[in-house]
Amino acid sequence: MGARECCRVRFSDQGTALRLPGQIRAFRERNPKLFEIAVSILACTLIQIALLASQPSSSRFVRRAADNAADQMIRLSERTNGSLKGSPKFTFFSIDDATYVAWGAHQIAPRGRIKTILERVARSNPTAILLDVDLSYTDSGDASGEASLRDFLGQYPAAAPPLLLVRSLYHDAAPPALPRIRATSYDDQTAAKPNIIWGSPLFERDADGQVRRWRLFVQVCAAEHPAVLPALHLVGAIIARAQIEGEDREQAAASIPRQLASFGADSCARPTERSGEIAPKRGELPAISVDHLDVSSRVLYRADWNASRIALGGDIVSTDGQTPLVAVRPAGLVSSGDSTSPVPGLDGRIAVIGGSFADSGDWYSTPLGRMPGAMLLINAIEALTINGTPREPNVVEAIAISFVIIVMTSVLAAFFRPIVAAPLAAGGIFLIMLISLPLFRSGVVVNLAVPAVGAAFYDLGATLVEKYHQLRSLGWKFVLKPPASIDMEPTTLEASGEGAGEPT
Repeated sequence: MGARECCRVRFSDQGTALRLPGQIRAFRERNPKLFEIAVSILACTLIQIALLASQPSSSRFVRRAADNAADQMIRLSERTNGSLKGSPKFTFFSIDDATYVAWGAHQIAPRGRIKTILERVARSNPTAILLDVDLSYTDSGDASGEASLRDFLGQYPAAAPPLLLVRSLYHDAAPPALPRIRATSYDDQTAAKPNIIWGSPLFERDADGQVRRWRLFVQVCAAEHPAVLPALHLVGAIIARAQIEGEDREQAAASIPRQLASFGADSCARPTERSGEIAPKRGELPAISVDHLDVSSRVLYRADWNASRIALGGDIVSTDGQTPLVAVRPAGLVSSGDSTSPVPGLDGRIAVIGGSFADSGDWYSTPLGRMPGAMLLINAIEALTINGTPREPNVVEAIAISFVIIVMTSVLAAFFRPIVAAPLAAGGIFLIMLISLPLFRSGVVVNLAVPAVGAAFYDLGATLVEKYHQLRSLGWKFVLKPPASIDMEPTTLEASGEGAGEPT
């Protein structure tokens, strides 16, 4: 190609570029709706990119929108649970109102009763035992019960199932100083027992009082040195995963301190942010890890609480038939039996002992309603075992879902009034939630908040621009209500003889 031809090509490109704005105006005049949709899609996409670049999880507005979407997905998943495969099985020994009254309505659970339940359950070959009772406080009027529980823990066999106990914390200095471990009268008996593990039952409570997020460990101060206290649901999940994979449960439990050693704080003065993998991917079980993404700390609840039911959370299908995810039994019936006799039906199940009586103070609001703390732990163990830490969809899936929402809201806004477009958009998002439900159940949390907020910001911006032009056109009259339009029949005008045949 010669220099002259090259110049002609460049000139032609320049002419095309110069004619482009006119072509856009012509396209807008010929296809106003299509032009409006295209501009809406472009604007919503740019707003979404800006939101993602600004770390939306730190925004209260976007976080609340994401919470609402995740709450709806959790409720939808729970109502359509159906049959489950591969989940660990639980038996909840509930200290209900009847048991609480029968035990004398003490604020401190009678240690002798607790010892009887533990002894019977330990003889029943469960996968693990979780005692959701704070042992930090003693009852001076129950010295014999305290002594019997102390003897039981001191003689707990090495071959017995892993026993998980609650460790409470306290602050002797104002935050951000790390909390300290509260001692119990059973520490000496459990110190040399690798199958007795102390852990934290703490979760995070949001500003609206809902518990949506877990903590996998707590950075604490022990003997003036930083240490790591694992969460009880993390310990339970690691043991359950070992059981599923056919590995040794006791070795899995004993390895937890080593796995968490790198997650401690630098000093007792303040916590230190840590990230990394705690439990690797094993077979079909995803990894358990800690990162700075908000989605990874979400609790994907599976089972709600209903005091009138003895089976919760759907059925687990296995070669042995169907069994409920959570079987509920009154703790009082177990504590009144012979301590040397096992409890039938516990083989291969995780036994959880905790309170559900009204005055326990251990009640929490969740996306599935109020439930006792023991049910929080059960839901968290199940979710961590099967799904690992929740994660976002891959890039292709995320872009596809966002694009569908943006196009849908743009088309609806172009053809319908807001009062009609809003419920139609909500219905479309609900349909997307239904389609993505299998992903959600596998631990993939689809973030519907960012594209929805992007579309809302665009609608808000478009409304502000429209009002601005009205203000420029009307001036101070903008603050006045527009005059009501009066529709007059043509026959009326003709009858009066004024302006007959002219448009009104």
